[in-house]
Amino acid sequence: NLLGNAVKFTEKGEISATVSTSGPPRGSHELEEIMFAVKDTGIGISKEHMGRLFLSFSQADPSTTRKYGGTGLGLVISKNLAERMGGRIWAESEPGKGSVFYFTIKARASPGLLPASPEDMLPEPLAEFDGQGKPDLRILLAEDNAVNQMVALRMLERLGYRADTAVNGQEVLEALQNRSYDIVLMDVQMPEMDGLEAARRIRSSKSGQPYIIAMTAHAMKGDREVCMEAGMNDYVSKPVRMEELRAAIMRSLKNRI
Repeated sequence: NLLGNAVKFTEKGEISATVSTSGPPRGSHELEEIMFAVKDTGIGISKEHMGRLFLSFSQADPSTTRKYGGTGLGLVISKNLAERMGGRIWAESEPGKGSVFYFTIKARASPGLLPASPEDMLPEPLAEFDGQGKPDLRILLAEDNAVNQMVALRMLERLGYRADTAVNGQEVLEALQNRSYDIVLMDVQMPEMDGLEAARRIRSSKSGQPYIIAMTAHAMKGDREVCMEAGMNDYVSKPVRMEELRAAIMRSLKNRI
């Protein structure tokens, strides 16, 4: 949740996550305090809103719900989880410069655990799969949740594809005006304009008609039919599994033939 918020509210700059302890493990039977910190250079939070940041159904600024989505409930859940693990959560922030969210937990070291040496650490990220041999598909991913967006992008990379992104239906329509896409992976629930309305507008327009794959956490009877009636071509349920995503993309290729 903290990483997702950092990505969501940071349009430029950087995000970092660090983990530290007060010292080397004292033994497998003793509890150690572990501190996590998520730092961003995002929009920041004013002092007047910091006091209610971890209250139920509260968000620092009501306007952020309209622009970014969400209710702030994730921070309440994060607070409860940290406290259940013997820790606490707090934040430091400055409007326009960014925020740092900290939380601690108590845990025991695994038996035989040894500190990592510099030689054990990767000096640089592993090279990404370049997708050679894959069809040249232009994909647009519409997903407002930052973590879900990152997961979907990683899945697509592992399948050999790249994708542009949008965080609401209005951005989808704007993207389609500027570029032709073969596939739109469309989250159904998004702020400002949801996926269903975006699909209806795409189908009623005279512009290019992409293959639209609905992505939804709803698993209620009739949800698939609602998506199809809105003009979508396919449907995958959340959390999206790679095999389901691969199968949906393959079905889109058959549709092109």
